[in-house]
Amino acid sequence: MKIAKMVQLIEPQLGGEPVLAATKAVPHGAMHEVILSAAGAAVGGATTPVATAPGAVLGAEVGAPTSDAGRAARTEAGVDVGHANQVLLVVTPQRIVLFALSAFGRPKDLTAEIDRSRLAAAYLGETSLLGQKMPEIQLVLDSGHEVSFGVAKVHRKNGDQVLATLS
Repeated sequence: MKIAKMVQLIEPQLGGEPVLAATKAVPHGAMHEVILSAAGAAVGGATTPVATAPGAVLGAEVGAPTSDAGRAARTEAGVDVGHANQVLLVVTPQRIVLFALSAFGRPKDLTAEIDRSRLAAAYLGETSLLGQKMPEIQLVLDSGHEVSFGVAKVHRKNGDQVLATLS
């Protein structure tokens, strides 16, 4: 689903606030959790790492430090998106609003919001998923907490627009 269509679907929930920028994003650590839980299920629901070949390890707990760390950082910062694997990150004049996306990319629930007055900085970093580099929007709050959201290369222009709007 295109970003413009997603924005149309969530506009009624914004209370009349205009959308300045939006992008589809992945909460830091969420994709590791998806991939590794699927891998764990594929090897019989393994809950501990299982060696399948030299250098290859599968299991639901292998990616736990990455996904748990990302979730803990967001929770501590007051930006808990729960178990959402994908979000629509929306910037309005007053807030940054995060909507969980369904498996088909359709906005479901407003899961978190950040008052823009709490934002100390926003910058573009980089993360890696299975060896592939991915741009990452990093938000630093006035409390010093940092929350990050990966942006697929196909949505890079939208991510750049979000950062330009927040700067």
